[in-house]
Amino acid sequence: MKKIFILAGLLAFSGCAFAQSSYPNHAQLSARLKTLSSKYATTTKLESIGKSKGGKDLFAITLSKGDASAKPAIAILAGADGAHLAGTEVALQLAEKLVASDSLAKILETKTFYIIPSINPDAQEQFSAKLKFERSGNDVDTDDDRDGRLNEDPFEDLNNDGQITWMRIEDPSGTFIISKEDPRVMVKADPSKGEVGKYILLSEGIDNDKDGVFNEDGVGGVNIDKNGTYDYPFFTQGSGEYAASESETKALLDFLYTTKNIYAVFTFGPANNLSEATKFDKSKTLKRIITGILEKDASVGEQISKLYNAQTGLKDAPAMPQTKGNLSQTAYYHYGRLSFSTPTWWAPKVSATKDSTKKEIKEVKASDNEDIRFLKWADAQQLKGSFVAWQKINHPDFPNQTVEVGGIAPYAKLNPPLSYLNETTDKHLKFFKAFTAQMSDLQILNVKTEAVSAGLTRVTVQVTNKGLLPTGSEIGDRVRWVQKVRTEVKTSSAQTIISGKKVNLRGAMSAGESQEYSWLISGSGSITIEAGNAMTGIKTVSVALK
Repeated sequence: MKKIFILAGLLAFSGCAFAQSSYPNHAQLSARLKTLSSKYATTTKLESIGKSKGGKDLFAITLSKGDASAKPAIAILAGADGAHLAGTEVALQLAEKLVASDSLAKILETKTFYIIPSINPDAQEQFSAKLKFERSGNDVDTDDDRDGRLNEDPFEDLNNDGQITWMRIEDPSGTFIISKEDPRVMVKADPSKGEVGKYILLSEGIDNDKDGVFNEDGVGGVNIDKNGTYDYPFFTQGSGEYAASESETKALLDFLYTTKNIYAVFTFGPANNLSEATKFDKSKTLKRIITGILEKDASVGEQISKLYNAQTGLKDAPAMPQTKGNLSQTAYYHYGRLSFSTPTWWAPKVSATKDSTKKEIKEVKASDNEDIRFLKWADAQQLKGSFVAWQKINHPDFPNQTVEVGGIAPYAKLNPPLSYLNETTDKHLKFFKAFTAQMSDLQILNVKTEAVSAGLTRVTVQVTNKGLLPTGSEIGDRVRWVQKVRTEVKTSSAQTIISGKKVNLRGAMSAGESQEYSWLISGSGSITIEAGNAMTGIKTVSVALK
């Protein structure tokens, strides 16, 4: 059951909107949402759509002017993978800035935003814990190694720095070497280049259960972004016992499937089909279970990708393909909506400085290695704490070998200091403003009436999509959760439809597409014609009979 929060007497919004210096824990996130809802009570509604395994509220905030359910809507989901905090922060700032700016708030007169900023709050809480490590799973206890014991092989902080990084162990059977580009980074040895592995690379800890595997069964249960219903990864660590097994997943899916007016879903997380759209592959669409985006939707994806890149100005995005069981794919293949995903922020490429004292200056390109790319950016920004220097330790499982602990600090790579996300949020606001302007715009045009005989009138109309995007996805025409475009004639008891259907249903209408309808109606007075569905909004015209 959804719980509506009626809020009063909270802190002033201006005092907490963007003031925090670190990513918020659940209590701080809750306070920001409640403050926002209190200050802008006429345009926001805050509700808890469920509880996490750890008992934390799963908040959804609705932004709209007037009847939210009567307008086309955008859903923004964040925090499904608990290690991705930047998406949650950007989602929060989007909500705060959308209602605070008069020019942006005008969007809410014709569109609705549903924002769920933290789908996996149990996992996100690890960022604020005494021991910091990138946790993706909720508070469910799991037997990840299937040995009949729960959480018996967790991480250990071997260098006592309060965070979990990596161990590199010198070993002739190792497959890793130190990068020639940056000695801080470990890379896979490439035999084709004559490289021979020298190190084993493991997460920081010891083999508590002595099964030869390190840290394979620690705290942190199910990653909600692996627990979706499409392409569910069976028997995979962190995916749960079965698809949608978790209370968080169920609450989110219940919210989506009962909210009929959602036109598109945007997921902020570690996947990206906005910077570069998913390509159409016909062979994947001909299978009994479709595994590839449909052709018309791929074309829309290309259109939105160009819009995203143009509006945000974000470049050089790292490759972040969709993963099995993630929510973005579930939103497309099963929920039937246009579905897009982005991490919202990534480290820009930084080219090495050229030495102007040398006569011959070689072009120095930015690294293609994502770890090196991030560290070069962090160096250029003079950020402290992004990397833990490699430090020798004595390891009980490797008594006669050289073992060092270090590497990129947990959360650092995809979650920059908060100050960098203000600009990121503004760029995404610009994109969403442009996106809403391109959304479908269903209109009833060219209304014609013709007196056929006494008391008999032929009525003809054109239902046209004047928007730059279709009224729905192509995949939506194949699933049962997307309403058809409905055109209906409403008559009085003194009027009769002689020819033509009272209700006409059809699939998604492409941008600029028109559909003509005609009826022969007996009677006098006026009739009403309605066209649309929940995702387009309902348009109405009154027609006087002749």
